[in-house]
Amino acid sequence: MSREVQTQRLRLRAPNAKDAGELTRLLGDWDVAKWLARVPHPYRLADANEFIKNVGAKASSDCESNFTVYLDGKVIGGAGLTGETAAVLELGYWIAREQWGCGYATEAAAGLIGYAETTLGCARLEASYQKDNLASAYVLQKLGFRVCGEKSIFSLARNRDVSSTCVFLDLKH
Repeated sequence: MSREVQTQRLRLRAPNAKDAGELTRLLGDWDVAKWLARVPHPYRLADANEFIKNVGAKASSDCESNFTVYLDGKVIGGAGLTGETAAVLELGYWIAREQWGCGYATEAAAGLIGYAETTLGCARLEASYQKDNLASAYVLQKLGFRVCGEKSIFSLARNRDVSSTCVFLDLKH
């Protein structure tokens, strides 16, 4: 099944082999990788290829949807939804450092919120951000997420547990 989300400026679609080099370059940036739980550092081409292969293998699942974020046909980030069931999904996203401050994270996440609600029938979205990641906190706050607690999450890039804030958004049907 081909999944795609279109926003005003962005196109979100499953990554493909042609994206591997650019994903490697963008996620190889420590200033991006340090905020992500599931991205190792350094990020290598083999990591990108494995990620793309896994996304393809899970393409028919409503519980896991990973997208590459494109602006004018150029890779600028990634976003995804994961969970045990489509009723409650975790939202994640990242944007390349050279694109920070342009509203792309908010726009991509908003696109996935709409996709989760209308296409997947999701009732609740959850997310978390490292406590010192104020930019991500602001994105989630703008989108209506509310704080529900704190937890420790293992960061592959940092190779240690990091203190994180948990947030949620109830979707109306």
